[in-house]
Amino acid sequence: MKDVVNFYKDIPFNFTSDIDFYLKNIKNSNQVLEYKDLHKLLIKNKSLFKGKLIKDVIEFGCGTGWLTNSLMYYYNKNLTSVDFTEKAIEVAKNVSKKLNKSANFNHCNIFEYEDNNNYDLVISLGVLHHTFDCKKAFTKISKFVKPGGYLYVGLYHLYGRKPMLQFLQSYSNWHGEQSAYKLFKKMNKSMNDDSHSYSWFRDQVLHPHETQHTYEELLGWIKEINFKVVSTSINNYKDISNSKSSDLFDLEKSLESSSYEKNINKLEFSPGYFTVCAQKE
Repeated sequence: MKDVVNFYKDIPFNFTSDIDFYLKNIKNSNQVLEYKDLHKLLIKNKSLFKGKLIKDVIEFGCGTGWLTNSLMYYYNKNLTSVDFTEKAIEVAKNVSKKLNKSANFNHCNIFEYEDNNNYDLVISLGVLHHTFDCKKAFTKISKFVKPGGYLYVGLYHLYGRKPMLQFLQSYSNWHGEQSAYKLFKKMNKSMNDDSHSYSWFRDQVLHPHETQHTYEELLGWIKEINFKVVSTSINNYKDISNSKSSDLFDLEKSLESSSYEKNINKLEFSPGYFTVCAQKE
């Protein structure tokens, strides 16, 4: 999709020209800890003597590289990373060098990427919903998971995203882009770097193409490729082994009201986003 490629060409998501900004953020806090299930997976051992369960990882849509570089810095994983924005790839590479780490970065579209390797873990966070066919992209990246390996995906949520998106897009339409950006910054007081903050605003409010999805929908895709769900943010990464799928379907519908409370009533930015971890059977 040329419009999406062009949208990110000069201002990638999560972008600033200040490389030290990325270094400080990675070194000062491990952002992966926000994904409780992913962190546990990354530190898990195969057994007492056989080493880590996850060694080789590929990330689709690595952008400026916060996740790729964090996985190398905190977990010492072997990383292959793919992104279609050359400017973002260059930032990710520069940060890696400063961290004395090295990933196999590839400037490529997800649908065109080919690799003879299979991986312990395939990750794509906040990317597939910007492709021309989210399900097709999901199926494509799942093919790189080795038997027994894991697929970790983050997508915009149909219910959870609606309040924020309608609120800020409507504000932008009525009051102008700059006024909407000021409101966005008010909702994101922790974002101190202006260029970084603006890249987030563009991505969240002005993006030319996105789709929203549900856990129920994604579960269908997962079953089609013969994977099984291990965990999801829908129930805050709690054990789902004894959970009914219907209970999770009901639970995710409540995300709209909680998103409204955060974004509208409290003016605290919440993007409306969910993750699912699945294992190849």
